[in-house]
Amino acid sequence: MSQKGMGIAMISEKVLVLNATGKVGKNASLALREAGFDVFGTTRSQVDALRAIGVTPVVCNYTDRKGLEYAIEQTGAKKILAITDYFGAAQSNSAVEIEHGKIAIDVAKEKGVDHFIFVSVVDAEYFNDHVRHIKTKLVIEDYLRQSGVPYSILRPTAFFENFDDPKNWNPLKKGAIKFLSDKHMKYCATYDIGRAAAVMFKHPDKWIGRSLDVIGWEGSLSDVARALETVGGVPVKARLAMPLFLRRLFLKDLHNMFLYFEAGGPQGSPYTFKKVVPDALSAEDWFRFHGSYSNGEKIG
Repeated sequence: MSQKGMGIAMISEKVLVLNATGKVGKNASLALREAGFDVFGTTRSQVDALRAIGVTPVVCNYTDRKGLEYAIEQTGAKKILAITDYFGAAQSNSAVEIEHGKIAIDVAKEKGVDHFIFVSVVDAEYFNDHVRHIKTKLVIEDYLRQSGVPYSILRPTAFFENFDDPKNWNPLKKGAIKFLSDKHMKYCATYDIGRAAAVMFKHPDKWIGRSLDVIGWEGSLSDVARALETVGGVPVKARLAMPLFLRRLFLKDLHNMFLYFEAGGPQGSPYTFKKVVPDALSAEDWFRFHGSYSNGEKIG
């Protein structure tokens, strides 16, 4: 029996995570399971990866109405953590990502979902219009607010996971750390997105209708390098993944996003987020949590 009022997650409280094997989804699913929820995750094929972390895979297309209806009907979940994917599933098409978000919200409403948490982006309204992958999140947020579905919104900042991202030509290698910016910035771990979602699901009376910036730590790329040195025990050189003129030339969307981060944004702080998740991961914590370099060698 659910005990929401006591803030206790019982095994009967089921959560369905959309896009559960993506950059955010897997670690968020792990955090929700560790918080005591019965977690189901949509995937097209990576069933073993979810089972390995105690998450029940639901094989379907989470961007399709029929796939979502199937996932909710099969699991009986009344709580959803929704993650859209601009660069992957939507193929960098804003209209497609917006449609994916709207479908998820519409199906959640039809199926009587009692808490829908959408993973957006911090300070989405303050980025310039060139940052298309963030502006789409604003449209979905607005649609969710008007839908009548009980909702919360999580707004994460830059991910630590981007420091080990072989798919985007940035694998984490021993003795080096690379990123598209070397300036002082605010970061979070995708695991902490899941931990924040767990708090929201456990305390709907406090969080329905509200949003939370997910910001766990801040520092420069040199600070990140020192954190990796501490954990790994070897010297680490920090450097840009590409010269800034190439970032501006070839990565217009991301370049404009970084301009906002480098100018001091987001407006929130780790101090505020830690009132909700007190042990939010620092850079050192994240390297320990991540555990290994891209080649599989353990860190430290």
